[in-house]
Amino acid sequence: MPCGPDEPRGNVTTARRLARGLHAHGWLAARCDARTDPRDWPSADVVVALHAVNSAPLVQAACDPETGAPALRGVPWMVLFTGTDLVPDPPPKASAAVAACAAAVALGDAAALQAATSYPEPRGGLHLIRQGVDPLPACAEWPAGVPRLTPEEELVLVPTGIRAVKDPARAVRALAALAAERPQLRLWIAGPEMEPEAAAELRDAILRANAGTREPWARWIGAVPRHRLRPLVERAQLVLSTSRSEGGAPNALLEASECGAVVMASDIPAHREFPGKTFLFGNDEELIGLVDRFLHPDAGKSSTPIYLRVAQRVELGRKFDAQAEAAAWDALLRRVLA
Repeated sequence: MPCGPDEPRGNVTTARRLARGLHAHGWLAARCDARTDPRDWPSADVVVALHAVNSAPLVQAACDPETGAPALRGVPWMVLFTGTDLVPDPPPKASAAVAACAAAVALGDAAALQAATSYPEPRGGLHLIRQGVDPLPACAEWPAGVPRLTPEEELVLVPTGIRAVKDPARAVRALAALAAERPQLRLWIAGPEMEPEAAAELRDAILRANAGTREPWARWIGAVPRHRLRPLVERAQLVLSTSRSEGGAPNALLEASECGAVVMASDIPAHREFPGKTFLFGNDEELIGLVDRFLHPDAGKSSTPIYLRVAQRVELGRKFDAQAEAAAWDALLRRVLA
């Protein structure tokens, strides 16, 4: 992985889910930070690099048959495209690593198309394995340090790492006008700081949005440990993604839908796969309209919260099955080793 095995990041969630799924098929899976010395990595029969740009070149070097780490020399390795590596013009080292890998995997249709457009054909082909959803752990305790809400308050939650591609400040700026009309509205961004400039932009947007209000309606509550997140998601009326790019349906949206929350998202290819076009906004006016209509449902109409929750849960179960994902990975790994 391009990060530590316990950091609050989507790559970690993906790696944990894959490890559990493969364990059920008889595999032993270890998670490693690709930035560490490969001589400290455990020996393996196959290595999967999560992120073509930040991990694949390092894994390629570790598995080089002549100069690689002693325990990994000549071991086949694969690439999993995880999102921010799906750029139009990737670095040459990343392209070379993808071309040489035993197989590459994309998490969704849009990701597979972008990977095929941006990268050379992998030696072992490009494969589509749609991600499964890993339910948030059951938790009865409200996250420590997070303010309590009254029953009347309406929570819109944005669970995301704070970086430019996720664009969390957009939600603050866009919903400020709606918050002025609905004093019970609360917008909380939950996630760790990953880019200082994006964090500074978010702080500035929140400061401006809360200016002149009796109490802050927009907050950045910081990183919430995944095992403490479920009560917050279940309390939210809406879960929102303003991301500009994703490698597949974001784990945070899949997890929120599994919890019973309704999710809405920016109109990008990965979000068209989930939550689907009914729940997407292309501009700030559409974002305001979606949120406002959800909070003001027409009785008996198909836009009621209950209908939306059911529709999303049906789509979730139909397309994002963790057992099917694990079975597909098991079959591909055995093919690579064969």
